Amino acid sequence: MKLYTGGYLTFYMPRKAHSLDIILEDPRLLSEILLELAVPLAEVHLVAINGEVRELEDTIVQNTDDVRIYSSVNGG
Repeated sequence: MKLYTGGYLTFYMPRKAHSLDIILEDPRLLSEILLELAVPLAEVHLVAINGEVRELEDTIVQNTDDVRIYSSVNGG
């Protein structure tokens, strides 16, 4: 899957990258993946999977997914 971050969530990504390729052996809960990356779930305001807005808590992702997460406040 391709994970993109928006807003200050990039701060939590490895090397503060805006995107990350993640290979999944099986479909998994997005929330579990984010916790493994040390992204605080409370900071994730918007989740879009393949262009469709979803709820973080019950979203399952797979290798072919385009995943975008955004914080609630952007800008500087």
